[in-house]
Amino acid sequence: MGVDPKFLLFGSIIAIFVAFAFFVWGFVPDDVEEDEIYGYRLTKRKRLIEEDASYAMVLPLVKVFAHYFRRLPDTAAWKISETRSVLRDKLMRSGFMGAFTANEFLGMCCVAAMCLFVVGLVFSFLMTNTPQIPVAFIGAGVGFSLPFMSLNSAMQQRLIDIDRRLPYTVDLLVLSMRAGLDFMTALDRVVTRGQIQNPDDPMVQELGVVLQEMRVGTARSDALINLCERVKSEYLNSMVGAILQSEKRGTPLANVLEIQVDTIRNKRTAKIEKAASQAAVKILFPLMFIFGAVVLVVLGAMILKIMAEGN
Repeated sequence: MGVDPKFLLFGSIIAIFVAFAFFVWGFVPDDVEEDEIYGYRLTKRKRLIEEDASYAMVLPLVKVFAHYFRRLPDTAAWKISETRSVLRDKLMRSGFMGAFTANEFLGMCCVAAMCLFVVGLVFSFLMTNTPQIPVAFIGAGVGFSLPFMSLNSAMQQRLIDIDRRLPYTVDLLVLSMRAGLDFMTALDRVVTRGQIQNPDDPMVQELGVVLQEMRVGTARSDALINLCERVKSEYLNSMVGAILQSEKRGTPLANVLEIQVDTIRNKRTAKIEKAASQAAVKILFPLMFIFGAVVLVVLGAMILKIMAEGN
């Protein structure tokens, strides 16, 4: 009784993959150089691994790729130092994705590319009985780009969450300052309360970084400017600008913050009203196609019925 050629081919694919795995393992250095990660970022990494075990599974392989990316020099074709700089900024602005360094993120892209390369190879074999290398490379390309798409999505969502939580957080800060506390003590109370109630609140996380910087001697203005550089929020930029102006003019900070919160709420309300007014115009174009399809279905049935009665 002969063996089905499909199983032979599938076994060959598995054997090739195992051989490739051993080949890659041969390039694993005895001493993997890791990028330094400590403090708040290390805490975020541990927490991310606890929430999703898949990170713990792929992290050793990610570190191997990161080891080689760390050694890559700049070339005419690829300025990797610029890529690292852009990735560091994006990782910092994406919340928990900041638990990984730029080199580790590139290593994660390589691991995802390898996994989807194998998936594409197996999928093409199951569909056509022949492994299609182009399909596998398409899968690898998609896999390499998936972490970048996830990173951009995390950045956008975190910015939305910060803009949404900003007025409420500043209200608490104003109430504490109205009760007689200075800015740093009020900020400490808001951050402590926020970490207890919702440790995943990105606004509380960023204010916690501001508080840590001020405790180690950074000027309040510099710590707030660093906050704006990390977050890139239009509302936060206007608020920090008003705070810096109040320091120069000696205006009570609580009054300035209260005015800024009202301004932010008015801007958000105007933005929502504008989006609502544009929704009717944006939905008009797809509705035309839907209406046309409905008319075709109704008229088509009527025409067929008339033709049948005529015959």
